[in-house]
Amino acid sequence: MSRIPSPLFNCQQATLLVERRAAAPLPVRPRVQLWAHLHLCPHCRRYALQSARLAHAARPAAEAAVPANLALPAAARARMQQLFDAHGSAQG
Repeated sequence: MSRIPSPLFNCQQATLLVERRAAAPLPVRPRVQLWAHLHLCPHCRRYALQSARLAHAARPAAEAAVPANLALPAAARARMQQLFDAHGSAQG
């Protein structure tokens, strides 16, 4: 007996498509598969709702103008430089 391939996918793939869907429209097949998965999986449905709420809440901050004279404190710059240097020396 041959196994019928499932049109659905796992939750990891579904959450990836939820995020891609926020950036651009999905092609028809993945859109339908995601729709079906979201109707069957309460966890991914919740994730999709929370992701949309977070994106909505973050939009004003992302679109806000940053003052030209805004500067990072020297202590923060020094700490970031230390982290970059430590990461760079660990890589190579």
